[in-house]
Amino acid sequence: MSSNKTAVIVSLALGAALLAGSAYMYADTRELISTAVKVPGTVVDFERRSSKGGSSDYPVVEFVTASGEIRRFTTSGAGDFAKGQSVEVYYDVSDPANAKVNVFIELWLGSLALGAFGLLCLGVGVANFLYERARRHSGVDSK
Repeated sequence: MSSNKTAVIVSLALGAALLAGSAYMYADTRELISTAVKVPGTVVDFERRSSKGGSSDYPVVEFVTASGEIRRFTTSGAGDFAKGQSVEVYYDVSDPANAKVNVFIELWLGSLALGAFGLLCLGVGVANFLYERARRHSGVDSK
């Protein structure tokens, strides 16, 4: 198999996998929003997470479930929050640990980013495939 065919297959497979992951994340968020309880929460602290590029502070949010249980979770995305700030929280009644703040970055950014990268990979794969096909039919490459 030529390296161009391999690149096409890898791009298409990676794009399809990323789009599948995006669809799963989107469906999971839609499910949470449609079945979750919406309650007020409060930013009570920040959790510092380090990476190669530095560190970020992720808000720790506290909320009270419908049964009166106090729960805490750390958001999955650093946001522009202040300690003591009120936020809206979606949480799964059957699994209160599955909670998210009702902001775009928390709910939709992951599926949007995966979908965009998936489309990019698919586009590169399709463009490479079409380019190679046109090149073969034009007789430029007589392998």
